[in-house]
Amino acid sequence: MLIREMKPKDAEQASKIIEETRLDSWQRHEKDYYPRKALDFDISMKSAKNLRESLKIEANFMYVADEARAILGVAIGRLIGKSGLATLGWIGVHPNHQRKGIGKALLIEVIRYCRDHGCHKLTLYTLPVLIPAVNLYLRLGFVPEAYLHKEWWNVDFIKMSKWF
Repeated sequence: MLIREMKPKDAEQASKIIEETRLDSWQRHEKDYYPRKALDFDISMKSAKNLRESLKIEANFMYVADEARAILGVAIGRLIGKSGLATLGWIGVHPNHQRKGIGKALLIEVIRYCRDHGCHKLTLYTLPVLIPAVNLYLRLGFVPEAYLHKEWWNVDFIKMSKWF
């Protein structure tokens, strides 16, 4: 498996992986917590067209986990100007390939990228019900920085950060 930068030709497959991953996560962890309209909105924002457009923005970074030309996972984030702050907007691995270290490998590559670009901090937001994700972030040195009560979609989020 190879972690590499996403290319425009990956957009269709990456969008499909994101949709399948989000639907699975919602069914298994979020159904009674995160509104369906929020899930639908999230999926619509990760369309192939939007991914291709995002690739054109210099501040964005987008990685895929590629195995034999099949995308298994995706990580998307952004450098916030020259501030030294980066945000991880989305990371996920297709349900058929979870628990194999792919999410960890994607996150390690994101961390490397942020360090190489002079960041002093990487921040992400996650749902408290996504225990496997929270545990991964903790294992890689992220710490809960804030508990955000009814932040988006009238739902609680956890802001987690890692300092370099």
